[in-house]
Amino acid sequence: MLNERQYIIVELLTKAPSPIRSEEIAKIVAKSKRTIMRDLSSIKLFLESNGIGELTVQPDQQGYKIFITDYGQYEEWMMKNINDEQIILYQLIMNEYVTIDRLAELLFVSRITASEKMGVLKESYSSVLAISVSHKGHYLNESLVTKCLLLSNLVGTNTKYYLELAGVTPEQYELLLSQIKHSTLIGDYFPNVLDSQLANLFIASLLFPNGFREENEELEALFRSCQITYGLEAIRNLSLVSDYCIETNLNLTIAQIEENLNQIEQENNIKFANPKLAKQLYNHLKRILCYPCFLKSKEIHNIANIKALYPFAFDLGIVFIQKMNANYGYRITNSDLIGLYFTVGMESMMKKNHHILIYAQVNSIANINRQLLEASISNCDVEITDQLNDKDLAPFSLVINSTKERVDCPQPVFQTEYILSEKDIAEIKETLENISIGYHIKTIFPKEYSFTYIVQEQESWLDILQAICSRLEKALVISREEAARIIEREQSGNPLVINNFAVPHCISKRENFVICIYVHLDQPVMVENTAVTQVLLTLMNPNVNKSINIFKFLYRYLQEYQEQLTGIETYDEFIHFIKK
Repeated sequence: MLNERQYIIVELLTKAPSPIRSEEIAKIVAKSKRTIMRDLSSIKLFLESNGIGELTVQPDQQGYKIFITDYGQYEEWMMKNINDEQIILYQLIMNEYVTIDRLAELLFVSRITASEKMGVLKESYSSVLAISVSHKGHYLNESLVTKCLLLSNLVGTNTKYYLELAGVTPEQYELLLSQIKHSTLIGDYFPNVLDSQLANLFIASLLFPNGFREENEELEALFRSCQITYGLEAIRNLSLVSDYCIETNLNLTIAQIEENLNQIEQENNIKFANPKLAKQLYNHLKRILCYPCFLKSKEIHNIANIKALYPFAFDLGIVFIQKMNANYGYRITNSDLIGLYFTVGMESMMKKNHHILIYAQVNSIANINRQLLEASISNCDVEITDQLNDKDLAPFSLVINSTKERVDCPQPVFQTEYILSEKDIAEIKETLENISIGYHIKTIFPKEYSFTYIVQEQESWLDILQAICSRLEKALVISREEAARIIEREQSGNPLVINNFAVPHCISKRENFVICIYVHLDQPVMVENTAVTQVLLTLMNPNVNKSINIFKFLYRYLQEYQEQLTGIETYDEFIHFIKK
């Protein structure tokens, strides 16, 4: 049989729309790549020996994917797998208190292991659920509505299992789902809630004991039409959730969102370029506030990569969530999805209108290349010339030389006499994105502030970062406010780590400012389950020339030269490949 972690990997690789690299899997489950490779080997044997499916790997070793061949057997097998996290959450929902001794019995583990698992779950869910402890045991310090919604989330993870607990057959569940879809009244009770979520909520209402009873002919009729046995406690549960959904739907307004966005803009000296951001957030919040998902989502398997490319967007997403809670009392349970909306606005702020000059004697090919470039690269305009002698090249970001002549100019020159291929266009895109970095290497990566930090015994990552910020503040490189922002950002969780580089960062209010300071640690320090030996302390105003995306550059650089950068100890070693 597979262990709990391997079940998670199977579910991940089955649901993912595209193959996932072993390094990404390792980050998701917080294990080493070596452990993941062993897990994948065990999973492959298990799937093949049970005739459930097959684990495939891409020919170029770019990732793994699972294809299910027997869905009936797969669903039956997954139904038997209720992982430890779900067991603990279910017990917290259904019982007033849960003791470690009882948990150890349920999980078939030692008392020490059960205590550790409870500790991990409390930390993992600390931002969305209040799990407390008293002399009687651990308990879920939440409202009846939150508990019922959380139980509904659990039903959605393994519907067949919870249907058995509720005494509902799969046929009755399908009929319930159909009745909800065709009901003209149910939407009035539960605005902004999807049909499948409602069906799970109805099942959760049967399971959740609240000790109170209530009658409602319309809700009861839905149960009766599906021949599902119910009690008036279930109707009471549904009524409480309905009241919550209606109140939330009435209270939420676009004006509230716009006010918070304006505050964020003023506090960070930025301007969101996406005029539809408030409306997009409003439509999203209507759904996730009326039916919050408290469970950890595995839908966006490459979220760590997206965060590395747009960390400011996700930082602002967290700030937005905090403001919505502080100003209006809304509890938003998934910051990653909010961060994705902010990436659109941040990407627009980073874009520059690039001007490309094509130097060519053959006008037909040049015109085709102009059309290809303008269609493939956003915010790009292309000019064609057959004379360079009197041409002012200052406005141009890049020159494409389609002649046999040699072109000497400060701008990058791309040489081709033919129609551009997809590979050529990809190379031109990357060149354009890195142009501003190339022009300002010494100011963006200043050598004079780089140093080696001597890690003290028992010193934590936050202690080290505090000391680094203090040193840079004394050197007048960063301000006290910027230092405080960096520390606050790291304390909020989800620090940015790329390979063995930690990238603490914050938004700077300084106009046209960007800086990335290299610090070497003389010994590894654990940051989010990763041994870190290098620090790239980064500050940037998102409006800087509307051209530099330092994080996108760092992500690509650290990934492309991962092997060469392993084990470096000096600034010159770090900067070598950037200069190259």
